Amino acid sequence: MVYILEDTDMLDEKFIASSYNHLSLQRLQKLDSLKKSSARVDAAAVYLLLRYALKNEYGIDSAPEFIFKKNGKPYLRDNEKIFFNLSHSRNSCACILSDNETAVDIAEFRKISMNTAKYYCSPAELELIQSIEDQTERNRELVRLWAIKECYSKIDGSGLSMNFKTVESKKLDSIHIINGERYYAAYHSDKKQKLVKPVISQLL
Repeated sequence: MVYILEDTDMLDEKFIASSYNHLSLQRLQKLDSLKKSSARVDAAAVYLLLRYALKNEYGIDSAPEFIFKKNGKPYLRDNEKIFFNLSHSRNSCACILSDNETAVDIAEFRKISMNTAKYYCSPAELELIQSIEDQTERNRELVRLWAIKECYSKIDGSGLSMNFKTVESKKLDSIHIINGERYYAAYHSDKKQKLVKPVISQLL
């Protein structure tokens, strides 16, 4: 399943304080290493979303800790047979659980310049983008392409080291898109997954 927590930009330090008893020591150390309040909120929120997902699907109610393998991709320390991936943007966060390697990326709608697009769009994709006259639609398409490619790069942990310009998004049949009101979310799966959107009160 794919889990998305929306409107995380509305959360503040009070939310972080209320989440402390639900975070592992490892996650608390992560929060302590972050200076920006928004980054701390994101780190807490996406972790609580993972806890919610693990309890919902597997009945696991303990605070998970991570181990990091090839390219820094995280796995559950106590259960490597459960695959997961996390992502957060400025206004939402996402989590996916699977029995196989998986990935998810969530990206908020925002303005992206064509100069930036040249770094991750293929020539064919750039041509398509430039044919879109409406600026809002153009920006949304750029965000959609970014979410797809970022998701694809996270399957094996390659991340930003991947040459995105060589990846044609239309050929990535295993990447599915969720169109939110303020974001696009992309996830890797051999089939479409059920979407679950809990609210903050369900995570605490």
